[in-house]
Amino acid sequence: MKIFLCFMTLILSLSLSKAVFATDFIDGFEDIPLMPGLKQQESQNFSFGNEESGYTEALLYAIKKKNFESVCSFYIDVLPKFGWVLQNKESDYLSFKRDNDILEINRQRIQPLKISVSIKSKN
Repeated sequence: MKIFLCFMTLILSLSLSKAVFATDFIDGFEDIPLMPGLKQQESQNFSFGNEESGYTEALLYAIKKKNFESVCSFYIDVLPKFGWVLQNKESDYLSFKRDNDILEINRQRIQPLKISVSIKSKN
């Protein structure tokens, strides 16, 4: 019975860890998760920079009915787990800071919901 319980605990922990790591990330951003219900507009990615500074931007749109407040709640909850600290929250804008990077999430359109996500970095 002990062996069975150990085996089941191992299987359960592996399946849970897989679920945690199954999160999709925004293409072009190494650790910014893509909120479920949003999709990245592939042809709209923008990135430039050098060793001293850079800028990356992606456009996301809702594939399920979403409002900007739910997007804010998701990122305010999730991003601190990746080291981001909330700097500012407004009705159509969020900003976070981590080291020398500024992450901004802006509502571009209300219906259907469209947002831009950008990172500005300076070394």
